[in-house]
Order: sequence, then structure tokens, then C-alpha cells
Amino acid sequence: YVVQHRNDLQMPFKRYQIQPVWRADRPQRGRYREFYQCDADIVGTDSLLCETDLVQMIDQVFKTFGVRVCIKINNRKILTGIAEILGAADKIVDITVAIDKLDKIGLDAVKEEMSQKGLTQQAIDVIDSILKLSGSTEQKIASMRTLMNGGSASGIVSETGLKGLDELEELFGFIAAAGVKHPVEIDLSLARGLNYYTGAIFEVKALDFEIGSICGGGRYDNLT
Repeated sequence: YVVQHRNDLQMPFKRYQIQPVWRADRPQRGRYREFYQCDADIVGTDSLLCETDLVQMIDQVFKTFGVRVCIKINNRKILTGIAEILGAADKIVDITVAIDKLDKIGLDAVKEEMSQKGLTQQAIDVIDSILKLSGSTEQKIASMRTLMNGGSASGIVSETGLKGLDELEELFGFIAAAGVKHPVEIDLSLARGLNYYTGAIFEVKALDFEIGSICGGGRYDNLT
């Protein structure tokens, strides 16, 4: 729609829709072949205020539903940076696909999968330490900034990873200023399986009942 009407649209273009959708693959346990989905998109700007808008929307929607949630955020540039400082930039897909399974199969199985994909034990140990990082948003960003700035065993500097940390730091500043009510946290294990994302990625977890992600998405630039 945007490509067809780009000369007539005022940017940034914001839209949403609610409609029944269908899965083309074989649904896993607990997933339906047909279900209702709400999509919200912002097109036409690089500003991180777009991500802030979406976090505020998520916050308001689940507040209205009376569902307590935690909004988890990561950045694909950071995941790319991790692969770069490991000296395994060619294995970014293998790394992200494995990390994305952390909640489902556990850390030991994730490390075993990465080993089977050809990652060295040293690289797996670095990923293990990253996935176990604790502390505040500021502390996690500071620890990751040290790693991305040559502080890992390889000594490699990842400009892409540092850019991702800059974006996360700016975004969390906007979120704090916006007064979002639900908890928002950095989750460095958050990868999402779709590799077209280029920036911030989101998942929303319910706090009062055990189900998977109930909302997700992220930034993908240059899609058109």
C-alpha cells in the first residue's frame, strides 16, 4: 500500500488493522491455525520515537485489558555485534536462531545447538556470559558496551553493536520520559526468528499466566 501510494501519503504513515489471519505452516501445540491479530505499523522515519509510540500503545492496550505484562526489548544490531566480536559474523543466523529458543529448550540445549553449528567453546562461553548478565538497564548497557568496544577475548570492536547500544540507550530514555506503567526491560536473549529486523525488537510476556509471547515485532528498515 505504501509503495503504491507513497506520493499521496504524509510521512510518517501510521496505521493499524484487526483481522482474522491464518498460519501457512503446521501450528505448534497451543497455536491456532486461524486467529485474530492486531497489527500496528509506522512507516517513513528513522526516529526512535516510533518505537516509543509502539511501547506506549502496548502499555495502554494491556492496561485497558487488565493484563499485567512485561515488555522486553533488544536490538538486532547488538546481536550482529555479538557475532562480530566472536569472529563469527557469518554465523549470525545460527546464533540468533539458537538464542531465540532459550525459553523453550533452556541454556544448556542452546549451547549444544551452537556447538553443533560450529561455534568454538570460547565463543559459546562469551554468549553464555552475555545471556546471564544481570542488573539495571544502565548496567547491562555498560557491560555490553565494554564487550563491543574491544573488551572481549577477541579484542574486536563492533561499530554495529555499539550503534545498537546507542539506540537502546536513547529508546529507554524516551520510554522513561513517557511514563510507561508496565515494566520494560532489556532482554539480551531476545532474538526473534525473523532475520529481516534491523533495529529494536520487542516481545510482550504476560506476568500472571504461563503462555508464550502475546505481542511481538520490531523495526525493519528498507523493506520497500
